[in-house]
Amino acid sequence: MSDPKDKANNLIKEGKEAFDNQKYEISITKLGEACQLLDQLNGDLAPENGDAYFMYGKALLQYAIQQNTVLGQSAQANAAAVEEQQHETKQTEEGSSNPLIQMESIPEFKQDEEEEDEEDKEDGDQADDDFETAWDILDVARLIFEKGEDKETQLKLADVHLCLADVSLETEKFDQSLSDYEKAIEIKEKWLEEDNRELAEAYYKYSLALEFSSDKSDEAVPELRKAIDVLKKRLSKLESMADTTEKVKDEIKDMQELISDMNLKAEELTTKQATEKEAAAMLKQILGFGASENTSNKPIEAASVNDLSNLVKRKAKESTKDAIEKKPKLE
Repeated sequence: MSDPKDKANNLIKEGKEAFDNQKYEISITKLGEACQLLDQLNGDLAPENGDAYFMYGKALLQYAIQQNTVLGQSAQANAAAVEEQQHETKQTEEGSSNPLIQMESIPEFKQDEEEEDEEDKEDGDQADDDFETAWDILDVARLIFEKGEDKETQLKLADVHLCLADVSLETEKFDQSLSDYEKAIEIKEKWLEEDNRELAEAYYKYSLALEFSSDKSDEAVPELRKAIDVLKKRLSKLESMADTTEKVKDEIKDMQELISDMNLKAEELTTKQATEKEAAAMLKQILGFGASENTSNKPIEAASVNDLSNLVKRKAKESTKDAIEKKPKLE
């Protein structure tokens, strides 16, 4: 009979390997079983269990993101199938002058639409459940790492906060994500060098959440500039090295591209926000004029002009989800 501790370690190893190969469902099974064994061996919330719970939470998060993406592609496939059905129906009608054939060939779309609506609702509920499970497990890891005060444990805690914020960002709970990003940044600023790419990633994700937040969007560009500054410091350090290996040269090229992309995004976001403020001011002026015509002295607040499209890189229009998926990779 195998030792429970050895079994747990083997499960963690297999779970990590599956995670690295993006086989998240297998990873979840292995790591979930490992966490159960560790709880039995070490007790609930034991420091020794933290790494396994963190990896388990990350696997659940990536699985939720993966499934959410698959569901989106499936919806596109369904739309394509309907279009193909309509095309085939049209060909049948054009190829026959028999009115009976034409009538019988008309597809029943109403029932299909109702079934699709029901399926979409079920898929949406399942996606929410997947993200909620990821949140719960990551929160256990947070509770474990909060007990440690050393640098290594604190940086793990920061990474957990980043993942918790990512869950909120993926589910478009932008305001909720802000506090976790702020805690992650606070810890990373304390322990990391000012040119560390992890710090740039935290600033960037925080700026993205601010951009989509309800009342702090003006703070997005300054945080994005902080990410750019970190990358510039990293680039300067790399370029000052006496011996530049191929790996260093590749990173220099990567830094230059990231800085260029982020500068472009900062310019686009600045322009977008200025346009929105101008539009809001004009709307307020118009509404205020209308109010005076109605002999009302009560000020009327301008409607919020906050279009969540039109944001990442060079595309003029894209959805919030696309913007999140296309954020520059800093790792």
